Amino acid sequence: MVTIKLSYVKNEDGHFVCPECNVVKTRQNTMHYHMKKHTGIYEHVCEVPGCGKEFLHKSGLQQHTIQAHPTADATVWSCPCCPHTSKMKANLVIHIGRKHGSGWIPDAPDDGHCTGCKKSFSSVTAYYYHAVKCFTAPPDIAKCLSEQV
Repeated sequence: MVTIKLSYVKNEDGHFVCPECNVVKTRQNTMHYHMKKHTGIYEHVCEVPGCGKEFLHKSGLQQHTIQAHPTADATVWSCPCCPHTSKMKANLVIHIGRKHGSGWIPDAPDDGHCTGCKKSFSSVTAYYYHAVKCFTAPPDIAKCLSEQV
């Protein structure tokens, strides 16, 4: 594993600025991963023979492995509301929030903060993953969710 020291630059607003391309991030960890992309070093490599695909995050490698190289005993998650299935539990949770949350999950807020608990999110996807558990689902969906999620 190669270790590279990344230097952060802050602007007058206290936000992090990439010295390579001037992208601005409000959080240090998101700038860290952004800057790692410029190094071209992806530490997580698929070990399946003939693949060798590289990933910046361990979670990216895990998702790739599940989707691109499934095993016969791989778990398939089923939506309790429709025929949709997913090889990733997190993707099923997001599907439920986006497709079946109408009426119990508020639309993704423009300011990036959950209207229920005020937690902030960097993406709409992250919001829906959170919202499925933050807001109370109708009884029929709640029962199915408790069995799946």
